[in-house]
Amino acid sequence: MNKWIVKYKQSDVKHEIKDVFYLIALQGVNYIAPLLVLPYLMIVLGAEKFGYIGFSLSVTQYLMLIVDFGFNLSATKRIALNKNDKEALNNIFSSTLYAKIGLLIISFFILLFVAQIPQFIVYRETMFVMFLMVIANAFSFVWLFQGLGQIRIISIMNIISKLTILPFTFLFVKESSDYLIAAFIQAFVFIFGALLTIIIVYKKKCVLFTTFSSISVLKEIKESLPLFLSSAVASIYVASYAFVLGFFSTPAEIGKYSAVERIMRGLSLLILTPTLQSFYPKISALSVNNTTKAKALVKRILIVLAFLMIGVFVGMYFLSPFIISLLGDDYRDTLSLFHIMSVIPFFIAIGGVVGQLGLLAMGENNSKKKFQRAYFIAGLIAVISILLLAPIYEAKGAAISLLITEFVVCVLMIWYGRKLLWEK
Repeated sequence: MNKWIVKYKQSDVKHEIKDVFYLIALQGVNYIAPLLVLPYLMIVLGAEKFGYIGFSLSVTQYLMLIVDFGFNLSATKRIALNKNDKEALNNIFSSTLYAKIGLLIISFFILLFVAQIPQFIVYRETMFVMFLMVIANAFSFVWLFQGLGQIRIISIMNIISKLTILPFTFLFVKESSDYLIAAFIQAFVFIFGALLTIIIVYKKKCVLFTTFSSISVLKEIKESLPLFLSSAVASIYVASYAFVLGFFSTPAEIGKYSAVERIMRGLSLLILTPTLQSFYPKISALSVNNTTKAKALVKRILIVLAFLMIGVFVGMYFLSPFIISLLGDDYRDTLSLFHIMSVIPFFIAIGGVVGQLGLLAMGENNSKKKFQRAYFIAGLIAVISILLLAPIYEAKGAAISLLITEFVVCVLMIWYGRKLLWEK
């Protein structure tokens, strides 16, 4: 046994382990509910019409990124620091909401521009329907409840909205021509969730509106700008593949890529996200008082998640013929996509643990800059590789580009985190 492994009593991480299982249960509904609906949509709509939804979703993710603008980190922190100061809390809430509304208007004009691009006209109706997600995102108030330490409320609201709305897919989507109905149901899940949170804010009187102040709004935007830039680069390459495919390929190719990519991410994040959310505070605290224990715990988490992701690889790689047979003839040539993407969860997990639990939780400002630098480099590689590969290999090229990008993220996180985790 290596010397760096430190023995733990079960009680040392008992709370975090409970949180992991609790969040897996919550995230399980959030990921599994769509995963139950997605295969149905893939089969009923076919690759072409599912491609309409996949492309429109990538555009929607870009616009949601603009509306979020890093407030989920900056506003959350400021609310947490001022939650006992009612006046300051009201000012932060109001200014953030006004800023998000302004960014929502800007994102709508961006959508109008994108809808005029000749290659994207075929997706126009679907994009406008799915823009409802962006509207809902502006009024979801995740950042408020997270700052107040009531994130479970948001999780429960997400579960209620998904379990209430998504089943309507089976009732109203019966053939490929129902793709707009399918898009509306997907979007209305977000609308319904936002309405529930608005009702809770009103009933609990968590905050009160203050008058509009351009100075306060600009202050919130300034606070969030650095976080927006780093999170934008980290998120933009994820949404870029289907978007770029829209220039060089058919809706059917986008549908095939989107189908396999969403299955892969659903399986990966179901395990990874709850683990990172649960152990981040623990690692942050340990790194101040007991660096040795913090390192050992991160390494243990790394090993456990590596083995779990190998399981995801085995499932995706060897069960892919069975999955394809369930999806139908439109997806019969996606075997290579499953095989390429089956490797990606391993790199996502390793990069995620070393990056978030190592560089961010244990590191200082310099480590955070390295974390950002890794995603800037990966984002550049993503853009170059997708532009080179998509015109030639279409969906397979996008999958190869994604594999290259996630591999680069993983390698860079290990390189930048080596001193924190492995060097004495």
